[in-house]
Amino acid sequence: MMALPRSGGMKRAIGAITCQGKTLKTPGSQGAKMNKFERKRTFESADSHSRPGVVSPASSSTNCLGANMVNSFVRSRLWLAAFVAASALSVPAYGADVELLPDGLMTPTTKEQTKPNQFKKAGPWRIGVSFGGVGNTWIVQMIQEMRYAAAQNKNIGEFIFVEANWQAAKQVADVEDLLTKKVDALIIGPISAAIGAPLADKAVKAGIPVIVFGAFGKAMQSSVEIGAGGEVFGKQGGDFLKKELKGKGSVWAFRGIAGVDEETLRYEGFRKSLVGTDIKITQEVFGDWGYAKGKQLCENLVLSGNAVDGIWFSGAEMTRACLDVFKESGKALVPMTGEGNNGFLRAWKQTGVKSIAPLFTPGLGAATVRASVALLEGKPMYRSYFSSPAPVNQADLEKFFRPDLNDAYWLPSTLPEATLKEAFRR
Repeated sequence: MMALPRSGGMKRAIGAITCQGKTLKTPGSQGAKMNKFERKRTFESADSHSRPGVVSPASSSTNCLGANMVNSFVRSRLWLAAFVAASALSVPAYGADVELLPDGLMTPTTKEQTKPNQFKKAGPWRIGVSFGGVGNTWIVQMIQEMRYAAAQNKNIGEFIFVEANWQAAKQVADVEDLLTKKVDALIIGPISAAIGAPLADKAVKAGIPVIVFGAFGKAMQSSVEIGAGGEVFGKQGGDFLKKELKGKGSVWAFRGIAGVDEETLRYEGFRKSLVGTDIKITQEVFGDWGYAKGKQLCENLVLSGNAVDGIWFSGAEMTRACLDVFKESGKALVPMTGEGNNGFLRAWKQTGVKSIAPLFTPGLGAATVRASVALLEGKPMYRSYFSSPAPVNQADLEKFFRPDLNDAYWLPSTLPEATLKEAFRR
């Protein structure tokens, strides 16, 4: 623990008061003696408590006793303040000292932390990322935000990103290759926890800090896990449809990529939100979160003549695709859930569809890089973080929509404004 100030230093912070011609130490008087009026004013408040409204002189012995009590109190308070200050300076940093995402977009979900200096290592570092696959503009932007965050840190000498094209065998090979390259930190965005768990175990046993992105709730061994979306995302959309349909009707469900944990969790959140209602899921398809496949599936359902009162989407670009189908076919719009994508917000504004847009920030990629850096710098980190901001609703639409940016922009972003305008200029 840091040493407290020496007594001499403490004495210099203490001044003096005068009692019966003797100098007693107290703050602020610089050792000067008080005159009779000042001495009376100093102690009259204590005396007046016993005789409200009357100021009467106290005895000299009482005055000296009061002065000594004041002096003792002041000394104890100053020593306490110095002790607290020194103690605070000697305590290691907490996970709260590391901001992974701004504006309250991410909060810790546990009090458990990694140990200070547990993974501390001198730079330059090699950071490796294994992600499940690429297939929509959200993932493209997430990778861009990862790379930008890595480029801002001079201690990151090499940043390696590999994606598995949603193939389990490929992700296994990718991680093994990264471990062979002796990465200093490993970020894993697994296709599923079942695929990622043995890979994370291997890295942990090698003493490498592991940041798990997407598999949440200790589904995998990790130093830090970062989650978002999941059941919360699905429930936000389900609650919206439940309210709009007044608890009854037929809905279609457009799911993401089969077998991906995030997709399964979103669907479960949606399904649970309908429990106790008379809303029935009459059609369920997997659109892989993409525009092209989502549009083809929506065309098939519209042409089939199946009745629909609302549509739930597992996010990404499928809602915009279905809006285009409804417009092209002349079919009346029904309430549809969306996501925080500028292209969808533009379509929402133009069509007037009743909707809601859960937020799944691509800044999660930057958060994983920042967590890696913090661990390698020796900072303690909370073991688990989650991002679950409120969704965009009709009243918020104008605040979030960016007419100057193109449809590929996802929000909220960690990229600086100049980069956004350059990358997503319409």
